[in-house]
Amino acid sequence: MNIFIISTKHTILGLLLAVFVSGCSFRFVYNHLDWWTHWYLDDYVTLNEQQQQRFDREFEQLHLWHRKTQLPLYVQQLKKLKEAINTQIDEDKVLGNLAQFVNHWQNFLIAVEPKLQPLTFSLTFTQKQQLLHALRERHQENLDDYEALNDVDWFEKRANEQIAQLKSWFGKLTATQKLQVRLISKGFQRSFEPRMEYRETWMVQFTELLNQDLPEHQFKYEFYRLFVNGRSLRTDNINAITDNNQQVFANIFVYMVATATDKQRQRINKKIDKVIGDLAYLVEDT
Repeated sequence: MNIFIISTKHTILGLLLAVFVSGCSFRFVYNHLDWWTHWYLDDYVTLNEQQQQRFDREFEQLHLWHRKTQLPLYVQQLKKLKEAINTQIDEDKVLGNLAQFVNHWQNFLIAVEPKLQPLTFSLTFTQKQQLLHALRERHQENLDDYEALNDVDWFEKRANEQIAQLKSWFGKLTATQKLQVRLISKGFQRSFEPRMEYRETWMVQFTELLNQDLPEHQFKYEFYRLFVNGRSLRTDNINAITDNNQQVFANIFVYMVATATDKQRQRINKKIDKVIGDLAYLVEDT
């Protein structure tokens, strides 16, 4: 991750996903993304006045672009998802929605890159070392926070997390639903180690990029490769695990829709309608 990914991944597209499992105001957070971004940014690098002014200008333009062009796409997707939930949904439709979220994120990276690349190139040696040190610390924190659970405990924890998420969408699950979700969740595969290996590979190459005194045209090429096409560094193993886990999630979600009580169905419809309403409001709130 780098300076802007960290400050935006969990505050723009990530908000759309997080809103299902939290009680925070999506409208409030989205309308104050500049504040949230500065808060995240300060943890990684200290910009000088000129750099900060440039960052603020670019972020304002990016925020407006996202509001006007991307939020309507999220609305369309959620409306189609709601229709599928209330008519006929299958694993392929769930997987298609997950793929769309990935595409939204990729489109965001493509929009961000030409704004972020010149700013990153302008960082001084001291700023680059500060950024790399912060990134390395965050990576180590992720490693330290990981609990070396045995397989039995890990699967139990993963099933509990899945049930908690489903509860936030559908409301209280029945005893039968909980049991079935636990059974299907046994298909999940652990991905922490390969994900950390991927991040380490990315970190090594990003460190090399910042530590080299490259001409701008070469820096621009390498930056784009890591920033926009960084997923190409993922191994076949982590891709296979990701595909497997998405399929397991799709199986769980389709099962929940198929067995949802009237009350549960009302809750998820209300949940989706709330997000659609917030997004539609934000599109017009300029």
